[in-house]
Amino acid sequence: MAGLAGLLAYAAALAAIGAMAATSIRQLRYIMLLAGIGGCAHFALLGQIGWAIIAFVFVAVNAIQISVLRRRARRGAMLEEEVGLFDRLLGIEDPGRQQRLRDLMQWRDVEAGAVLMRQDQPDPPLVYVARGAARVECDGRVVGTCGPQEFLGEMSLVSGQTASATVIVTEPTRVATFDRDALAHYARAVPEVDTALTHALNRGLAAKVRRMNEAATQPGDKIAPEPQLRG
Repeated sequence: MAGLAGLLAYAAALAAIGAMAATSIRQLRYIMLLAGIGGCAHFALLGQIGWAIIAFVFVAVNAIQISVLRRRARRGAMLEEEVGLFDRLLGIEDPGRQQRLRDLMQWRDVEAGAVLMRQDQPDPPLVYVARGAARVECDGRVVGTCGPQEFLGEMSLVSGQTASATVIVTEPTRVATFDRDALAHYARAVPEVDTALTHALNRGLAAKVRRMNEAATQPGDKIAPEPQLRG
């Protein structure tokens, strides 16, 4: 009996260590549930009832949290576009934070020729392009393009200035428009969301600048660089 109890203790400890390598909250909960069950059995076999009760409570709490996560997943199954935004682009895995961000955005499909924002527009929206493409114009000249998994209006969000460019959709496009003020307030309240959003916007800006620099080096290219692009 003591030998079995010892094996269960080792298994529980290894599971707890393995939980540290989990890549999502759900994985962490499941692994810790197994660790708790092992610990509960270990203490029960040794007759340490007090510790067994503590381990049982640990198991019960994890089971409840897993149930909550499963209910949230069933109730608010994310769109494919939202999975791409939250998991791959922003790296936000917490279901509660994902749902809060979902509440701050509105999805719509736009056709070629639609204008997403205009140059000098005050408080332009922050727009996420899930699929499709758009061109960016400044003073009538094409200064850049925007494609899938990129943002528009990020510089205006940061600086508070008007949009420095007009953005026109060039093919059927799926976009999400964020509530700027609510998003800024939520990001200030949750540092992890603020960091994830800042990194994603900075990566997008760097990619735009790189494309404009490459276009500027092409002989006869009609795209003119515009380093102050905010729209």
